Amino acid sequence: MTSLKDYFAQLIPQVEAEMRDVVNAPVWQNVQQPKWFNVMLNYHLGFADAAGIPAGHPAQINAGKRIRPLLVLLACEACGGDPRTALPAAAAVELLHNFSLIHDDIEDGDELRRGRLTLWKQWNIAQAINAGDAMFAQAHLALQRLADCGTPAERVVRALRVFDAMCVHLTIGNIGFELRDPR
Repeated sequence: MTSLKDYFAQLIPQVEAEMRDVVNAPVWQNVQQPKWFNVMLNYHLGFADAAGIPAGHPAQINAGKRIRPLLVLLACEACGGDPRTALPAAAAVELLHNFSLIHDDIEDGDELRRGRLTLWKQWNIAQAINAGDAMFAQAHLALQRLADCGTPAERVVRALRVFDAMCVHLTIGNIGFELRDPR
């Protein structure tokens, strides 16, 4: 793979598969999650429509640019690693980004994202907040899956620490933006 287009074609479907695994996995064994829970998350990620009907071909998915997870995988490869071992981290970064978009849409009153209704407009504000919070937690669950790829536990804990610090900085940035003088 030499071109950015080649990297996208090869790696992004793998990231999206990882994201689907995380989002659709039961949180607790033997506990049925309400259908709407997965529908809302898959809808926001561009994997399904508002009725929960999956998107067909990847070209039909209006899911955003997915540049953040690609950067994670390219950084892994640049440091001599196998990008496949970083798929959970790439999925975590994209899920965290999407959590922030869900909340940002509410804060800004945006009714459309990627050409369709935002979660809060499609369902309601309370459910969109719940879905965003769930996606925040799922980002952490995704990052913990690094251990399943052979990453030592102490490295996973360090990654979670950096990830959580990044989440705090993201929130500080959002607060600063919302408090700005609009003039």
